[in-house]
Amino acid sequence: MIDPQLHELKPDVEVVAKVKQEYKLLGRIRLKRGHSLFAFNVNTAQLKRVELKREVMIGMKGEQIKRSKAFQEPDTIYITALNAKNAFKKVFQHFQKLKSES
Repeated sequence: MIDPQLHELKPDVEVVAKVKQEYKLLGRIRLKRGHSLFAFNVNTAQLKRVELKREVMIGMKGEQIKRSKAFQEPDTIYITALNAKNAFKKVFQHFQKLKSES
């Protein structure tokens, strides 16, 4: 015999709302010609090259507006340099400056 209450049971359904992400401008770095953007993570002491997201828009007068964006990671210092060796030198100088001020 089939139990009539089996058809009445419905599984619990949870609806998870997406968290609204807010983007805010933390700062700007101007790249010199030939330089790249490097990120130094303070916690892991890892230096890596950052890939930029490039956008091209058309302005009100029909001119092209080029912009580049990078994702901000926590506990990271961003530096422009010609290569990774020079970026590491700049990070080292930054920490030496902070150490001498303390």
